Amino acid sequence: MKRFFPLAFAIALSIYPFVARDFFMDIDSAKVFQMPSTEHWGGMDSLGRDLFQRSLVGGGISLLICFFSLFLTYSIGLIVGSALSFWNRSNHLIIFILDVFDSIPNFLLVALFSILLNRGISGGVSPVASFSVLVISISLAVWPPIARNVRLEILQLRGREYLSAAVLAGGSLFYIVRAHYLRALWPWLRTSITHSIPQFLLIESVLSFTGFGMGPQHATLGYLIYEGWKNALMFPHLFLVPALILCVLVFILTNSIQDPKT
Repeated sequence: MKRFFPLAFAIALSIYPFVARDFFMDIDSAKVFQMPSTEHWGGMDSLGRDLFQRSLVGGGISLLICFFSLFLTYSIGLIVGSALSFWNRSNHLIIFILDVFDSIPNFLLVALFSILLNRGISGGVSPVASFSVLVISISLAVWPPIARNVRLEILQLRGREYLSAAVLAGGSLFYIVRAHYLRALWPWLRTSITHSIPQFLLIESVLSFTGFGMGPQHATLGYLIYEGWKNALMFPHLFLVPALILCVLVFILTNSIQDPKT
């Protein structure tokens, strides 16, 4: 039961923005910059909104971006890595491209893709468009190591006798990949994806902090931290509340990975 708590907690928090959408933006101008109290645990922000509620919603949006980015990243990595392991032509060129991607810091790549994709959007940027740009930008920057690892894992599997027997028995490529390769890859995939959740969460937070996130209307934890940082000396709770929630969230997810009992 213990090992499912972090995942259940993350899923519940990612659903929270849809549940709290009717009240987390309520404004009370009489309570602007109010410090934390029993009524408002995280205090109030510059417009009189409950900061604890906004931080929970921001954490949920950050996790949604994290989950969608994980899905797209590993989908691209699995497809490209599998293709590289079965198709030997031009392998050296593609691996060289992967090496080039690996040599560039993830943040710079995500920022570059985010700028390029945002320039391609005409008119006003909707929340869905901002969300999609962020997910695609993160995925395009982070997939190369996944593809490389998938390729290496499949190359190690290809020489096993039961796979050779499946080929000789006339099994189709789709059946062999689904029934044998994916099943053999699942332990590695599960471990890799689980370890990537805190990493993707921090990537999104850093991007939002530096201005490449979704903006104030659908603020993630990174944006709330940036927003609070500007007034941290006079109203420290504006910075500390979202920062602490991010730290707790990363700690829960990371600790569940490192705990051998989970």
